[in-house]
Amino acid sequence: MSDKKSKTEGWLKASGTSESGFSTTDVSAIRYLSDQGYAFEGVSSKEERLAFFLRTLEIIEGRSYPIEPFGGPGTAIALFIDDKNYFYNGESGKINIEKFDEELEKVKIFADFSLSTGSAEKKIVADGEFAGIVESDKKVLDEEGAFIVK
Repeated sequence: MSDKKSKTEGWLKASGTSESGFSTTDVSAIRYLSDQGYAFEGVSSKEERLAFFLRTLEIIEGRSYPIEPFGGPGTAIALFIDDKNYFYNGESGKINIEKFDEELEKVKIFADFSLSTGSAEKKIVADGEFAGIVESDKKVLDEEGAFIVK
């Protein structure tokens, strides 16, 4: 990638997160070199956050990646933080990379998965588009492989 972007544009929306759903244009797509993966996330006007982390730097367009809380390379993490700051972790499902153009820095995703807090569960369907991939050396996975939310 020659002309590195410093900001991501696009949108992310989901149903099943709450009664009104999740929708935002405050999105980011980040390639984390130290943790060998990509994060795609959005923050809504209600301060809800929906995030995905793909545990690979070799994303393949058209491929589905299974969502697993503590999976290995080639899997994905999903999480949702609601407006009351409750954390829901992705338990099962998949994220599909419908479009991935590394040179143009464009990504389109579709995800169908289940989230859980331990006592409550949500069935989520999400899709989004991202233009502009930022690079970072920052660590975003903890020792157990969970996505660190700041």
